[in-house]
Amino acid sequence: MTMTLRALIVVSLSFITGLVGLSAHAQNNYPTKPVTIIVPYGPGSGNDMISREIGQRLNEQLGVTFVIENKAGATGNIAMDYTAQAKPDGYTMILTSTSSIIYQVSNTIRTNMSNDFTPIAFVAGLPYVLSVPPSVPAKTLKELAALAKAKPGEMNYNGPAGSMSAFLGSLFKSGAGVDMVMVPYKATSDAQVDVLAGRIQLWITTSASALPLVKGGKVTALAVTGEKRLNALPDVPTAIEAGFPTMTPDISFFLLGPAGIPADIVAKLNANVNTALKTQLMQDRLASFATAIKMGSPDDVKNHIATETERWRAAVKNEVLSK
Repeated sequence: MTMTLRALIVVSLSFITGLVGLSAHAQNNYPTKPVTIIVPYGPGSGNDMISREIGQRLNEQLGVTFVIENKAGATGNIAMDYTAQAKPDGYTMILTSTSSIIYQVSNTIRTNMSNDFTPIAFVAGLPYVLSVPPSVPAKTLKELAALAKAKPGEMNYNGPAGSMSAFLGSLFKSGAGVDMVMVPYKATSDAQVDVLAGRIQLWITTSASALPLVKGGKVTALAVTGEKRLNALPDVPTAIEAGFPTMTPDISFFLLGPAGIPADIVAKLNANVNTALKTQLMQDRLASFATAIKMGSPDDVKNHIATETERWRAAVKNEVLSK
């Protein structure tokens, strides 16, 4: 080997080593510039409010601005596509939710949540509340089941088909062994009007929608979904506690980035998100949105996506979402 060739190899190796060193240094000092959190819906949405809260906390902890960018449209898929195509350097991520998993398994879309994204962290959980109007003399889910058994096909609950409400209604029917009719409302407000009028006997909606009516004594909350009680309704049992162990689904909110973000950046983001979620301020802010903190590792998010994808794929296959 000539001296010139040997020198060229040495220089090349030194250059490559230098680049690797610079890359590692950049990752260790992450973040050094503003970070963008993409929101798949418009201002004022649950994703938007939660993003702004966690973004502010991360700003305070990491010393850089976390910019909230709304990219609404196509049921959240414009934002998902945009994030999947971003540079995997930790400076672009999205706050998405279980709603995107449901849409993914029931529609043809370009991105795959399991393959095209890097799981980062959980942020919050939005449970559903199962409640009844004063005209229904039930104080528990089992009492409601007994009433429904006595009146097969005469009691209603709200949809629409393809929604979490419809899915939870199907789980209640199968768990209780009752025949109830789903009314496919297009808007939450329409279902709310009819539950107040007594035209539907079981109202299944998010805690954010239910809380004002529960607190005002307009409806009686029988149970909440999720794995633990909602702080805003401490006396209301979970559906599991009420004897319906399959009724666990809630709307989980979590951060994803494009596939390929370096592991140390993911770990740093996850640690800071979890630190923020432990603060009383963040817990109080999320509680004001009728949501609860939800923490976990990137692997927890990955496993959650896999589990929920299979859950909803089975629901679609069995036509549970259309009944």
